[in-house]
Amino acid sequence: MLITLALGLGGCASEDDSPAKSPAGESPETSAPPVTTPDPTPTPTETPTTTPATLTDRLLPTDAVPGLNASWRWQDGETGPADSEPFGRCAKVDLVSIGATEVVERTYFPPVDTDDNAAEQIAEFPDATTTATALKVLKSWHKRCGTKTVKAGTLTTVDGGSWYLLTVSAAHADEGLFQAVGLVTSGTRIAVLTMDSIGQDYNYPAGKEPMVAMVKAAAVRLG
Repeated sequence: MLITLALGLGGCASEDDSPAKSPAGESPETSAPPVTTPDPTPTPTETPTTTPATLTDRLLPTDAVPGLNASWRWQDGETGPADSEPFGRCAKVDLVSIGATEVVERTYFPPVDTDDNAAEQIAEFPDATTTATALKVLKSWHKRCGTKTVKAGTLTTVDGGSWYLLTVSAAHADEGLFQAVGLVTSGTRIAVLTMDSIGQDYNYPAGKEPMVAMVKAAAVRLG
C-alpha cells in the first residue's frame, strides 16, 4: 500500500507543469489589426458662376421707388432701350451723345391720373475717363439750367450720389412742376433719375425728400 502511494506521487512530480509551447518553426497565432479603408476623396463640386447683371437688371424695380407721400405707390411703366431724346429738363443731349455705349430706361407711372411721374436711365461708358467726363457734363447742365421760369436748386451730395430740384413755374398757374434729378455713379456706369410732382409747394423735411431715398436705392442697385 505504501509502495503504491509512493509510485503515484512520483509519477505526478515528473509531469511538466509549464505552459505548452508551439512546435518548432511555428509562430503563435496573433489577432491581426483590422484593415481600415480610407474614405474616398470627395469630388470637388463646381462653384456656380454668377452671370453679371445686365444694365436692365440694375434698374430700380417699381416697388423700390419712393412715393411722393406715405400712401403713394408707383405703377409699372415701360422698360427698354432709351431713345435719343434728352433725359430731364436740364439735359442738352441724350447720354449716347456724351459717350455712352448703351443706355436703358424704366418709367414709373402714378397710381392716379395725374402728371406726376418718375424714371431712371442707366448708361454704360467704355472706360473710367469717359465716365468721369460724362459726369462733369451732367453737372454742368445743372449749372446752366436756370431760366426765368425754371429755378435750379443746389446740387446736394447724399449717400451714393447727388441730386437737385428744379422748380418750373407757369404764369397764372396755381400749381407748379417740381422735377427732382438724381445722379449716381458706379465704375463705368451712371444712373440718372427723375421724379416729377405737381403741386403748390415742395415742402419735405431736408434729407427726407423722395429723391434722396431714390438716389440711395439706385446706388445699391447699380453696384
